[in-house]
Amino acid sequence: PRALVAGFVKTDKDFQTKGTTVTFVIIDGWVVTVASVGDSRCILESAEGSVYFLSADHRLDVNEEEVERVTASGGEVGRINIAGGAGIGPLRCWPGGLCLSRSIGDTDVGEYIVPVPHVKQVKLSNAGGRLVIASDGVWDALRFQEALNYTRGLPAEAAANRIVKEAVSSKGLRDDTTCIVVDILPPEKLSPPLKRHGKGGIKALFRWRPSDELSEEQTDNGCFEPDVVEELYEEGSAMLAQRLNVNYPAGNMFKLHDCAVCQLEMKPGEGVSVHGNMPKHHSRVDPWGGPFLCSSCQVKKVAMEGKLHL
Repeated sequence: PRALVAGFVKTDKDFQTKGTTVTFVIIDGWVVTVASVGDSRCILESAEGSVYFLSADHRLDVNEEEVERVTASGGEVGRINIAGGAGIGPLRCWPGGLCLSRSIGDTDVGEYIVPVPHVKQVKLSNAGGRLVIASDGVWDALRFQEALNYTRGLPAEAAANRIVKEAVSSKGLRDDTTCIVVDILPPEKLSPPLKRHGKGGIKALFRWRPSDELSEEQTDNGCFEPDVVEELYEEGSAMLAQRLNVNYPAGNMFKLHDCAVCQLEMKPGEGVSVHGNMPKHHSRVDPWGGPFLCSSCQVKKVAMEGKLHL
């Protein structure tokens, strides 16, 4: 998880004014790790028929915690104003007018849009499951259950093609419409099992979701049954110091004098601690301890964290 945070921030530096959302999935045996910024999504349907949300949705319209973070950092959140003071369209972050609170790139819209990803890690049962990873053009057109229904009985590649076709047929090609379907199957199985409609429940493994996609009946159906998917890790903080400071320096994957983001090798005393500008009332924080950032990554940290720590 810490390496994913560092990688997202480094990529953000490299992209500069090019903006994109990211849903990045690593599959290692039965363990699935998902890092995400923006409004592309990854959902998992287990072999038992339960649905899990593995990515966060950073649209300001549906994520109250991100609205609070942006406003606490000094940004403004609101809709486009028209004559008479009425607001239209989705909630946006100002300056810039982006309707997302996190992305890669987009440095031209201010420091309130951060590249620090939500990271979630789960372990599947040995029965496996199916992942559907898609950009916002798919989810603007299809609800998650519709997307899953379109994949029934199809191999992964054909399922992805069907989802894209249905999304474009529904709303036209108005945004990036990309889908990847991945089956995680026991070695002896050559094709995914056919699932019955309504089997299993919806497991709310991540706390932000569009409320109109989950009916009360769906939410109650099976949510309190023993999970067949084990949650191993979840963290969504936007603060770099918090996300890089896990078990540091014990078991540290970075060399002590390498920048924790870009891996630049620094001489002793050149690096700046990620805690260097923390308020004095954070008594547990050692401003002289690692992890350390090079000067350019420290500038990036200060810029993207806005006024929250000033």
